[in-house]
Amino acid sequence: MTLQELYDEVDAIQAIYPDSITLKGPQIYALAVPDHPKLEIQLAFPDEYPDRIPSLAGVVNHDNRRYTDVHYLEESISKVISTVFVPGMVCLFDVINELEVVLARYKPAASQTPEPNSPDVKNEPKEQTESMSFDNPTKSTPSIPQRDPREGWLVSEPISDRGSTFIAFARQVNSVQEAEEYLDVLLTDRKIARAAHNITSWRIKRDDGIHFQDCDDDGETAAGGRLLHLLTMMDAWNVIVVVSRWFGGTHLGPDRFKHINSAARDVVTKGNFDNKKKKK
Repeated sequence: MTLQELYDEVDAIQAIYPDSITLKGPQIYALAVPDHPKLEIQLAFPDEYPDRIPSLAGVVNHDNRRYTDVHYLEESISKVISTVFVPGMVCLFDVINELEVVLARYKPAASQTPEPNSPDVKNEPKEQTESMSFDNPTKSTPSIPQRDPREGWLVSEPISDRGSTFIAFARQVNSVQEAEEYLDVLLTDRKIARAAHNITSWRIKRDDGIHFQDCDDDGETAAGGRLLHLLTMMDAWNVIVVVSRWFGGTHLGPDRFKHINSAARDVVTKGNFDNKKKKK
């Protein structure tokens, strides 16, 4: 691994969150979390990043009335870094997104006790216990009668954790209309339609150089943006990716984002859409 991966992610984050990251010193970056501009979080990145975890270099507090317990903040930020970091994978984007959740819950008291499984910031549906094996569906769109909704889609290996299952689907697309039509058909599959979330993202590059990209959380807060970020980091074009999550009754916290990204990375690699890997 090389630090080029860090520089590439910094460029991608600056495109998504302008003015949110600043170089403070050799491999030290200051983060400004959205909605928290008075708090500067400085991270130090080792030469071996992303194989080795970055460290918290400091927290600069420009609003002592709002953030009264910097020690608590430092502990919370360090915990976020250790939670989202996966050796070999860049983590800045995940750190920023998870810090948004943590800082939104911040209360000026050192004795805060987080709610159980609080990283899951939305209400989850009831536990689903049906098999994740796929049968041929009986539903179809009027324009494509009797068509298997999954025809033409690549499928990732299932990821299961504490009852939840994550499966990613991907296929080539060449226009926004094509992406939307394929997605509409896929969602007619009965089991996919009953997933707790169907997180979606696509990136399209036309022959005339015009680019299109979009994402949808489908209720899984911040998941769509993370999926789009992954496709950007993989330099994946002319592809739509859908990650379905069936909820198993237990909140997974930040682990759910790891599973979403892992399933998506698997299917993008299977489809040979990973242009970043091709260039190495």
